[in-house]
Amino acid sequence: MQSLAAHLRSLTEEQLASLVAKRRDATIVPAPKTADQLAVRLLHPSSMAAACALLTLPQLQVGEAAAAVGDGCTTARLATLLGVPEGDADLAAALRRLTELALIWPYADGFAAAHLSPMWPHPLNLGPGAAELLVARKMTELRRLAKVYGIPVTGRGKDELIVALVGWLARPENVRRLVAQAPADVRARLAALALRPAQPFDVGGIMVGSAGVALPWAAERGLVVGSAWGVEEMPREVALALREGYTAAFDPQPPAVPTTPVEPEDAEREAAAAASQILAAIPAIAGTMSGGPVPLLKTGGLGVRELRRIAKSSGQDEDPARLTIELLAAGGLTEASDTGLALSMAYDEFAAAEPADQLLDIVDTWLAMPACPLAPADSAAVSSRVLYWDEGEEMILTGLRALTLRTLADVLPEGHATDPGTLADRLAWQSPVLTGQADEDLRRYVTGIWREAHRLGLLAHGTATRLCRSLLTGDADATHRHAQAMLPQSRGTALLQNDLTAVVTGTPSANLLALLDSAAAPESRSGAWTWRFSPASIRGALDAGSTPADLLARIIEVAEGGHVPQTLTYLINDVARRYGRVQVRPAGCCLRSDDETLLTEILNTRSLQALHLVRLAPTVLASVKSQAETLAALRAAGHAPAGLRLDGSPAIELPQRRRADPSPTEPDSGDMLPLPRLSDPADVARALLANR
Repeated sequence: MQSLAAHLRSLTEEQLASLVAKRRDATIVPAPKTADQLAVRLLHPSSMAAACALLTLPQLQVGEAAAAVGDGCTTARLATLLGVPEGDADLAAALRRLTELALIWPYADGFAAAHLSPMWPHPLNLGPGAAELLVARKMTELRRLAKVYGIPVTGRGKDELIVALVGWLARPENVRRLVAQAPADVRARLAALALRPAQPFDVGGIMVGSAGVALPWAAERGLVVGSAWGVEEMPREVALALREGYTAAFDPQPPAVPTTPVEPEDAEREAAAAASQILAAIPAIAGTMSGGPVPLLKTGGLGVRELRRIAKSSGQDEDPARLTIELLAAGGLTEASDTGLALSMAYDEFAAAEPADQLLDIVDTWLAMPACPLAPADSAAVSSRVLYWDEGEEMILTGLRALTLRTLADVLPEGHATDPGTLADRLAWQSPVLTGQADEDLRRYVTGIWREAHRLGLLAHGTATRLCRSLLTGDADATHRHAQAMLPQSRGTALLQNDLTAVVTGTPSANLLALLDSAAAPESRSGAWTWRFSPASIRGALDAGSTPADLLARIIEVAEGGHVPQTLTYLINDVARRYGRVQVRPAGCCLRSDDETLLTEILNTRSLQALHLVRLAPTVLASVKSQAETLAALRAAGHAPAGLRLDGSPAIELPQRRRADPSPTEPDSGDMLPLPRLSDPADVARALLANR
């Protein structure tokens, strides 16, 4: 830690700000104020793991090789181990990246790397280092080894002596010269042991260490050392020296992504069509949900049968419906309750937004959506239900979506396209840690992301669209302009036809959509949007509070050219003429008595005004309250009413035994932990400089 703190003190303010901007977990409030505090955070295994997630395959390979060599590893030693020239540009770039992230740093004419052992406990399939094995040895054994190696012992404590012994073993020429003196059979066994993977093995799930080997000659010279498991293991430094001709894996060149030419304008037209279709699917499915809560499965999620019903009712295919429902839920536009899934208040605000803003909202939602609805079916899955989310899957998909889009934008020049077949291999090279978390699901996820991005207009004909490239730059204004260019301005007028249909070419405005949805039945929401007026739809508008004159005036206002067909005017007037001829008034219960005078008294009793009594006949009153509330009010007023059942027989009232309500259960706070707050990297850098 001290060597890292010393390195951090040597950095400029700009370099410190750049470092903590990349290692954002180091800026969690309270932010570190000294180099020592920052070093502790950077060396925490979880922080190093997060930094390794930012590395490409060759950068990880160089990191693993550095971990194998340990502290003081030089560029020359790493180049030899990786089988490249010392001045190799790819090796230099990988070392530069590792240093930028403070995963390694300059130390003793090389780099510090021993601290990487939590990331690579067995780098290059090597066993433990000599320092780890020698620390358990007695001082007499260490002095004996020092004498064999020709290392002075006088004035050195145990720690200093171990450092000297490890330094001697870390020089391959020393080890090879010593092994050359061994008997032939010992040399052969040592060579085989050096090549054998040193991963721990287990028996019945119990870790018992690595396989031991009895080599007295080698043990006397520190070429194998007794471990805590009671067996002899070859130190990592010795194994590296004896792996004659061995080179570690180093793949600086990414897998090729084959491309084919594509006309950019064709891709943009396809993207615009896809964006229009997803924006049309949202209100279509929302309209289907508006009829009442959509039932959910008791075990969680939306069942396939209900999904297909929604798709059919909204005129959508199953895949677009599946994606749309997931987007609505992930964006908070629907809410789940005990009664089912229903639109939330946020949906109304979304529906009132302009098409470009709607598109960008659902793209933002998709980037962090905790599901991949268009991925090929998992053969191990029990069902293909919707809205069955997994927290672990959410973290993987969020990273994979951003990685996929960025990789495609980087490797595909404008006018070039590819297919998802080879994309998974390229992503695995680009971010091995992230793709490794997906494991066997990687190709499924990549295929699903590919399909979903095409339906959102981020990809089209196998290439990144201008909207996608603009989104990746972080320029919000430019991204909004591209979204506007893809989508036509919303239409505020409709073509009303003699067959009682209304047609909108393009996307209707929120006001127009609300009017037509309230007064007509939707028929199509793909391509041209169409509605049909009918007696039932006009009656529904009147039921919603519109007057015939007001409804006709609003329709004239949105009609193209102000032209309303005579058939529609006749329809509105005809429905208005018949509307309300029969009226239905709510009533909680009825009061009946042969004593008309008593009913008149009850009707005029001031204490019973809350019942809002109305005389329906000389011997019948109607109350707006329920039977129980009405009986209680009459009894409180001094009357002795009798309750009846629906069939007119006496209602028997048994006294209720009161019991205490069950104590409320405390809400589970496990999912209510606040997100950590991050400090500004520039502020952290200034504080570190001030406390040098």
